[in-house]
Amino acid sequence: MLVCLQLISKTNMSETTPKPPEVIQAQLATFAAERVEHYQDSGHIFNNLGNLAISQVGDITRVTKSTEYHKDNNGNNSLRVPEGTERTVATSSEYTDFLRSVGGSRYEAIQGRAEMLQAYDHFESTIATLRAELADPARRKEHPNFLGNGSNAMVFSISEGNKSYAVRVPNGDASNPSTIDSHLAGAVLGKGIPHLEQIVAASYKDGVTVAEVMPGKETGDLTLKEIHGVTDQQLGELVDTLIAVSEHGIEIDPKPSNIFYDPEEGYGIVDYHSSKVAGKNSADQELGEVVGWMTTPINSAGFYGKPYKSEKTPEDYSSDLEFMEANLEVLERYRNVVAAKLTGDTQQKALAKIDESIATSKESVRNYSSPQWIAERIAQEQEWKRQREERAKEPVTWDFV
Repeated sequence: MLVCLQLISKTNMSETTPKPPEVIQAQLATFAAERVEHYQDSGHIFNNLGNLAISQVGDITRVTKSTEYHKDNNGNNSLRVPEGTERTVATSSEYTDFLRSVGGSRYEAIQGRAEMLQAYDHFESTIATLRAELADPARRKEHPNFLGNGSNAMVFSISEGNKSYAVRVPNGDASNPSTIDSHLAGAVLGKGIPHLEQIVAASYKDGVTVAEVMPGKETGDLTLKEIHGVTDQQLGELVDTLIAVSEHGIEIDPKPSNIFYDPEEGYGIVDYHSSKVAGKNSADQELGEVVGWMTTPINSAGFYGKPYKSEKTPEDYSSDLEFMEANLEVLERYRNVVAAKLTGDTQQKALAKIDESIATSKESVRNYSSPQWIAERIAQEQEWKRQREERAKEPVTWDFV
């Protein structure tokens, strides 16, 4: 339930020109992300952005759909709120105080969101056509413009003018405005930073973001030739990007599918977020930790996302060994670059993780280079297969009491 108290959403009360709905949405979204701590409270604002943006914003309330626990006066999550309770999510004074404290719609986080929301009009008709072609969720991967997918969305290419863009479309028919906002909050901070995904337009209603296409491919899809082509300069630029990420309060999801590589452009990062989240319990990602995380996409280049083979042949092990050796060589050069670019505790934390990964990789290379080890693994896999087949032949018995 939304209760409006005739509050005009602005910091300068002498203004009389109504703000565009996209600006109001951006203001509300930034307020929810940065000041409303409980995820169900902030989620309620995100889910009602459209209604709030076209009305005058007052106290915002909701009725709890289940028993919830909120912070008490001591900051502990021990305040029990029963199901069916009418709860005030945010007051009008909290909202206006927030806007005044950040400078209103001129605040970078608000202005950046508003620009992306307003730019969506330029892409809306093209995206509507794309969404109509994706009406059957089971066949979305068959679409000729399919680029990839994650747990919550799939990515497709579109063209506007002479330029291609990557459109992140939510899986199924549902869209989650709070999920979209996590992308937008990161995009504001990452705007103009080389090698970071650049979101140019978005819609909370459609649950869609539009970004410039990241050059190259996911690291898991790299070929041996591409891995061997990684240069020290590109590794250095990757570390520079991670330094910029840390300095701008950006958090990355370092799984290999979010790290791209292009022979000309080097490494790129997609699907990143802002660390400026209300009520966040975890500490900001530390630079040394983040630099250490890059060992995973480097080590899994050419492997990640590939179908698992339960029965490998000697040729399979030989092929895997080539990728392992190539990745290890890149990882050792990455270590040298990190040692040269970082200092102090940050350097030590990063190198500790990298050294651990190098040691693990060297052990794998030794194993995959040993004919005896390979023969033992193949024999073991065959024995496991035999045991599975024997269990499958066993009759099923039912015990009735």
